[in-house]
Amino acid sequence: MDDAALVRRARAGDKEAFAVLVARHRPMLVALCRRRLGDPGLAEDAAQEAVLQAMVGLDRLERPERFGAWLGGIGLNVCRRWRRDQVREEWSLAALTGGRAAPDPVPASPAEAAEAAEAARRVRRAVGRLPAGQRAAVVLFYLVGMAHREVAAALGIGVGAVKTRLHKGRAALREELAAWEGADEMTATTTGPVAMRVTEVRHQAAEGEQPEKTVILLTEEAGERRLGIWVGGFEGLQIAFALEGTELPRPMAYQFMSSLLEATGGRLAEARVTRLDDGTFYGVAVVEGPSGSRELDARPSDILNLALLTGAPIHVDPEVLAQASGSEKGARFLAEATAYPDDTAALVAEFQAEMERTRAEFERRR
Repeated sequence: MDDAALVRRARAGDKEAFAVLVARHRPMLVALCRRRLGDPGLAEDAAQEAVLQAMVGLDRLERPERFGAWLGGIGLNVCRRWRRDQVREEWSLAALTGGRAAPDPVPASPAEAAEAAEAARRVRRAVGRLPAGQRAAVVLFYLVGMAHREVAAALGIGVGAVKTRLHKGRAALREELAAWEGADEMTATTTGPVAMRVTEVRHQAAEGEQPEKTVILLTEEAGERRLGIWVGGFEGLQIAFALEGTELPRPMAYQFMSSLLEATGGRLAEARVTRLDDGTFYGVAVVEGPSGSRELDARPSDILNLALLTGAPIHVDPEVLAQASGSEKGARFLAEATAYPDDTAALVAEFQAEMERTRAEFERRR
């Protein structure tokens, strides 16, 4: 049977037809990924992710007879993204993403790299064994990076159905992964979002090969759990201004955003940290306005700044809190953060002193 006929049968729900397609073209896919990545293990992982994306996006294939070329193109795109991500690791991830679960990384040892690769393989195998609906939602949300509304549109279901599938998928993954992970880091209470407040910003200046580090610390409203989100220096300084009630001579970006929302009849109803994916936090701004309520994809550093200025509540998904702070590694990062020498007041004082020096130099040269 040719590819076009198999694609038609797979679209109609024939799982064996899709399996035949994958078996037919997988050697080509793995070879492409190996040439692009130069590592057999990574190539296998990239090929599996490409297959998952193809499974989810099969309805978007315009020419079924070219399934092999289409699958190869997906594989190359996965490899390009992975290589691009490796380059970005050399930049300040905290500043780029607006929220990391740890300081910018130092190069991993060979043992750590092997452990991480094995963990990734186990997770992908577990995802591949999920029921089709849950698997599609998990792949689009966690691997492709779509927001809830985008996943709903891609799958032709409601946002509520997407959240249900993700909840069931996470539960199934927790059960399977717990067997080899022991103390499962995905374990969390499912009683609902955790209300938190921003309490402090801490900073450590760059020294030698160590990069600058800025962390926003949040504390549970009705408990003692804490969360550290590493961000860029600018975003951290703006948080410090808000915590200290610093009056600025001119509105900065977040003050302007707050005023713009108000001027258009809108308000930030909630700042929500929704997930932690590959060390990066993702957030949602719930905005209410004349046309109703909208959920907007946002960097945590941005929504936390806006929440402080507008008084909007801050909520963190309980699973995110468990992943970031409930593990031994998370506790170690939090301890490191609290030991950074510059606190909120020191950051503001340093900025004000620098402004005074700049103003004095300007007056001297006039």
